[in-house]
Amino acid sequence: IIDQKGNPKGTRVFGAIAEELRELNFTKIVSLAPEVL
Repeated sequence: IIDQKGNPKGTRVFGAIAEELRELNFTKIVSLAPEVL
């Protein structure tokens, strides 16, 4: 979940996230995730 500025509302991500988030410039979420698929 992100706010209107694109920042994540949480401070932790559990589990893998999709590579598409990196392509959509959600770099803050990608940096929190333990694995990117």
